[in-house]
Amino acid sequence: MTLSKEQCIQGDLNPKYLLRKIAEHISSCLELNNILTMTAAELRSCLNTDRVMIYKFHKDGSGHVIAESIYNNHLPSLLGLHFPVDDIPPESRKLFLKLGVRSIVNVATQTISQIPIDKIENGDYMSLEMHSRQVDPCHIEYLTAMGVQSSVATPIIHKEELWGLLVSHHSKPRSVTEEEIETLQIIVEQLSIAIAHDTLLNQSREVAHKEATINRVSYLLHSLDKVQLQSALEETVLAFGGSGGRLYISSENVLTNTCATKSAHPHEFEVYTCNQQPIMTEFAKYANFEDYYVWQEYFSSSNSNVWAISDIYEISNLRNLQAAFKASKIRSILIVALKHRQKLYGYLSIFRNEVDSCTLWAGKNDGDSRQVYPRLSFEIWQKCHQGQINEWKTQDSQLAQELGKRFANAIAEYELNQKLQCLNTDLENQVKERTAKLQESHNQQKLLFDLVTKIRESLDINTIFQTVIRELRHILNTDRVGIYRFDPNSEYNEGEFISEDINDGIPSAIAAKIKDHCFGDTYASKYAQGRVHYVNDIYNAGLSECHINILAPFQVRAKVVAPIMKGRKLWGLLCIHQCDRPREWQDSEIKFITQVAIQMSIAIEQADLFAQSILKTEQLNNTLYNLKQAQTQLIQTEKMSSLGQLVAGVAHEINNPVNFIHGNLNHITQYIEDLLTMIWLYTEKITEPDEEVLEKAEEIDLEFIIEDLPKMLDSMKLGTKRIRQIVLSLRNFSRLDQAQMKSVNIHEGIDSTLMILQHRFKARSESSAIEIIKEYDDLPVVECFAGQINQVFMNILSNAIDAFADNDSSLESAFREDTSEDINTKNKTKTITIKTFTGKINNTVPSIVICITDNGSGIPQNIQNKIFDPFFTTKEIGTGTGLGLSISYQIVIEKHQGILKCHSKPGCGTEFWIEIPVFKVNSHDSLD
Repeated sequence: MTLSKEQCIQGDLNPKYLLRKIAEHISSCLELNNILTMTAAELRSCLNTDRVMIYKFHKDGSGHVIAESIYNNHLPSLLGLHFPVDDIPPESRKLFLKLGVRSIVNVATQTISQIPIDKIENGDYMSLEMHSRQVDPCHIEYLTAMGVQSSVATPIIHKEELWGLLVSHHSKPRSVTEEEIETLQIIVEQLSIAIAHDTLLNQSREVAHKEATINRVSYLLHSLDKVQLQSALEETVLAFGGSGGRLYISSENVLTNTCATKSAHPHEFEVYTCNQQPIMTEFAKYANFEDYYVWQEYFSSSNSNVWAISDIYEISNLRNLQAAFKASKIRSILIVALKHRQKLYGYLSIFRNEVDSCTLWAGKNDGDSRQVYPRLSFEIWQKCHQGQINEWKTQDSQLAQELGKRFANAIAEYELNQKLQCLNTDLENQVKERTAKLQESHNQQKLLFDLVTKIRESLDINTIFQTVIRELRHILNTDRVGIYRFDPNSEYNEGEFISEDINDGIPSAIAAKIKDHCFGDTYASKYAQGRVHYVNDIYNAGLSECHINILAPFQVRAKVVAPIMKGRKLWGLLCIHQCDRPREWQDSEIKFITQVAIQMSIAIEQADLFAQSILKTEQLNNTLYNLKQAQTQLIQTEKMSSLGQLVAGVAHEINNPVNFIHGNLNHITQYIEDLLTMIWLYTEKITEPDEEVLEKAEEIDLEFIIEDLPKMLDSMKLGTKRIRQIVLSLRNFSRLDQAQMKSVNIHEGIDSTLMILQHRFKARSESSAIEIIKEYDDLPVVECFAGQINQVFMNILSNAIDAFADNDSSLESAFREDTSEDINTKNKTKTITIKTFTGKINNTVPSIVICITDNGSGIPQNIQNKIFDPFFTTKEIGTGTGLGLSISYQIVIEKHQGILKCHSKPGCGTEFWIEIPVFKVNSHDSLD
C-alpha cells in the first residue's frame, strides 16, 4: 500500500511542531548522541515510517549507524554496525556533498529519485527539479533482503564536508511528499547546528580538561610542604591515559635533602616511576634508558621540548632500547625534556600500550533472518586488529609542553630552595651547637640547683654529704664518689673518707686512714689555691709511685679531685673514681664537679655564706627565665613567619581571580544593557510579535529578568568588592613588607584585624552576636612594627571573644540545671568597644592610646597579676598556650617602649590599655 501526499499531510507530520520539538531537544541537551537519538525517534514518529537512522562517515570513508529508531521491530536493527567505503559509491558521495542531493528509493518500482537543492539569497534552500533513474539491481536486492521497500536519504553537511546521512526506511511501498522532503532538509540543517555546537563543546571541554590537569599538577608541584613529584607524575600519566610513566632527574639536580650528599656523589640520579616500565637487560649499557645519547641528540637538534613517538619499533635510533620494551606492551612514548633557562634537569616520559581494536560490520549474527543477505555481502562480520599503535594527538603534545614547563620550573625552584637550605643548614648547625652547649650548661646548672636545693633542705652536714655524693655518682655514672677530710693537725699529710657512695663490687674507703706525704708535699698547696686535678688513667699519667700505691688498693683507674674549702683553708677533697676502666673526663664534667665542690664548701659555711647562696640561686633563676624568654621568642618568631607567609600567599592567590571577575563585571554590565536595549528596540519595532515569541517571553518572565538582572549584577559587584576588601585586610594584617619599624595608620591595623575576626562576631546557634563599637579619634601616623602591633590586637580581641564563648557555655549549663532561675546575663548584648585617642607617656613622650573594652564576665581578682606571665592560661589543655598576652606584653613594653595594662572588675567586663609612642624610642631609654 502506497501512502498518498494527502494522507501524509493528514497524518502526524507537523513540520513546525517537529522543528520546535527537536530545537527544544538541542537546546536542552549537551550530548550529541542523545540529540541524534531523540531526533530519530521524533522524526520517525512524525513520518510514520518503520525506521529512521543517522549514519556517520569516518575519515577513511567507512561509516556506522550512531542513532536509530524502529517501529515495533518491523525492520532489523542496524545500530552500531559499520559499513565499508564502497557501500556508498564516490559518485553518490559527491552528489550528496556538492548538490545536497536527497535520494528516494522505491523498491516496488525499482527507481531512485534524486532531488538537488540550491541556496537562495535569504539563506534558505530551494529544491530543484527531481531526477529519476533505475536503481542498481544489487541495491534493490540488498534493500529487499533487509525488508526495506522505501528509502529516503538526506545528507548532513558540516563545515562543507559530508558528515553523515539522515535515512528513513519503510517496510512497505511509500510515496514521499514535498513537505516531508522539506522537513527532512530542515532537520538536517538543525542537526548541522547541533554538530557544530558539539564540536565547540568538545573543544571547550578539551581546553578545560587541559587547564584542570595543569592546575592539578601545578598544585602538587608547588604544594606548601614539599614538591610532590610522585603524585604529580601519577596525575600526569592519568591525564594522558598512559599505561605508565617516568620522571628522571639527573646528576646535580637530584632532590636530596642533605647538602653533603650531592658533593659526595656527583653522578647521582633520581627516578620516579608509575605503573608499567621498560626493563633494561643485564647487557644494557646504562641502567636507565634516559641516559642514552639519543634523547640529547634529538632535543639538541629540535626546537621543541617534546618528542611524540607513536611506534618505538619504527625509530631506527631506538634500536638499542627496543629490547627493554619487548617484555611489555608499551608501544608509544611521549618524552619531554625538562628545560628551564637553557638548563636540562631531566626527562618526563609517558608510555602507552599497543591496543587491540574490533569493528562490528553490518550483518552481525543476531539470529534475525532479515540480515542473512547483508551478512553475505561481507566476508568478515567482526574485524579485529591486534597490536595497534595509540597515536599521540596534537593536543597531547601541547599539554605535555605545558606540563614539562611546570615540572622544570618546580625542580628549578626546589633546587634553588635546596641551595638556600644548605646555607641555612650550616647556620642552623652552628646555632644548634651553641644551643646544645647552652642546653648542657643549663642542664648542669639545673642539676647543680637541685643539689643546692637538697643541701639547703638540711643543716646536718652528714646528711648533706650523703645526699650530694649519691646524686653526683648517679649523674656522672661513676663507681665511687667520696668526701675525704684532712686531719687539721697533719699539715695535709693525713686524713680519711668520711662519706662515700660506691657501685656494687667496689671496695669501700670509709674510715681508711691514709697517710700520703708525697701528696701533701706535691698537691696540697695547689688544692688550697682552688686547683682541680683529674687523671684519665693513673698508670699513664706520670704519677709518683707512692701516689699510685695509695690509689691501687681501692681499684682506682681514673679520678677527679676537687678541693672543699672552709673559708680560705683547705678542708677536704671531693673525690670521683672510675674503677672498672680508664675514663676520659669531659671539660663540662670537671666544671660541674668543681661547682659541686664549691657548693659543698658553701654548705660547710652555710651559716656564714647564706646570703651568697641566695644570690647564686637568683642568678640561676634569671638564667632559667632568660631561657624561657628566648624559647617564647623563638616560638613566636616561627609562628608569625609561617602565619605571615600563609596569609600573604592566600591573599595573593585570591586577589588574581577576584580582580579578573571584578574587572569583567563592568563589561558584562555594558553587554547586558546593550542586549536589554536591543530587546526594547525589538519590542518597539515589532508591533505584532509572533505567538511563539510571546509565549516564550511569558514562560521565562521576561519583564522580571529585565528588572532583576541589573540588580543581580550589582550584587555580584558588591560581592567582589567585599572579597577585595578582605584580601586587602589580610595583606595589611600580615605586613610582610613591613618587617622594619615604619610609619603606619593604626586604624587600618585595627580594621584589618576586625575584618579577619568578623566571622567570630556573628551570631551562632550556641551564642549571640558580638557588637563592635568603634570610637576613633584623629590619630597621627605611628612609627612601629605594624605586624607585631596587629598581633597584639589579634591576641586581645581573640581573648575577649573566647571569654564571651566560655561565659555562654557556663550560662548554658546553669540554665539547664535550673530552668527556673532568671539568668539576665544570657540575653545581655555582647559588646566590644575600641576607643583611640592621643596621649603622653610620663607627660613628655607623645603617644597614641588604644582601649579595648568588653562587657563580659571579667577576670577574677586572684589571677589578674598573672595574665602577662609566660605559659599562664585559664583555658583547657590543648586550647591555649599561655603565650598570647605574654608576647603582647613584650611587643608593647620591650619592642615599642610603651604601656600595656589591664583593668577588670568581675561581672562588669575587662579593659586593655595599649599605649605606644608616636615616634621610635631607643630601647635603652626608660619611659617608666
